[in-house]
Amino acid sequence: MSKILINIAWPYAYGPIHLGHVAGSLLPPDIFSRYHRLLGDEVLMVGGSDQHGTPITVTAEKEGVTPVVIAERYHEVKKKAIEDLGIEYTLYNKTHCPTHTEVTQWMFTRL
Repeated sequence: MSKILINIAWPYAYGPIHLGHVAGSLLPPDIFSRYHRLLGDEVLMVGGSDQHGTPITVTAEKEGVTPVVIAERYHEVKKKAIEDLGIEYTLYNKTHCPTHTEVTQWMFTRL
């Protein structure tokens, strides 16, 4: 049995998932992880919503709300869409999460 880590691209949380997300960064790693689970491998598939960036700020300005409102809204929208598609993450997180901040800082200080 092998241990497999799959890190997925974290799309900006400023709009719903579209076909490009599904074909490009969601379905291929899901297929890969399912294959390895069938082989009996231990698979950790991790991804989430990037809640930073210009697209979020631009969308927030258009809607007259804060970037946090947009980021949180679309994180939940994306998370539900991924669940509805049956894509199986071990962890689907967000960059505005205390755990993400702690782990990122821990990794950075060890470089």
